[in-house]
Amino acid sequence: MTPLKNGSRLTVVKKYFEYTDAISNKFWEVNLKGKQVILTYGRIGIENPAKIIKDFKGKTASEDAKKYAASKIKEKENKGYIEK
Repeated sequence: MTPLKNGSRLTVVKKYFEYTDAISNKFWEVNLKGKQVILTYGRIGIENPAKIIKDFKGKTASEDAKKYAASKIKEKENKGYIEK
C-alpha cells in the first residue's frame, strides 16, 4: 500500500490471469488503484486489448472497488483462468 498525503492508504493490486485450451488463448488482468478498477482482457499477444475502467465514488468507494475486483477475480477463477 502507498501512503497518501492525508495519512490514509491507497490500495494497489495488480493480478494477471490466463485461460488456455484447445480453442482459447486469452488473458485477463485486474488493476486496482484506490477507488478505480481497470480490467484489461483479450487474446494473448494482441496489440490493443480491450480495457474497462470503473471509477467508484462516495465514502465507501475504496471498499466498493476492492469488493468489485474480488468478485471479478472469483468469477474468472470459476471459469478456469489461472493466475500467472
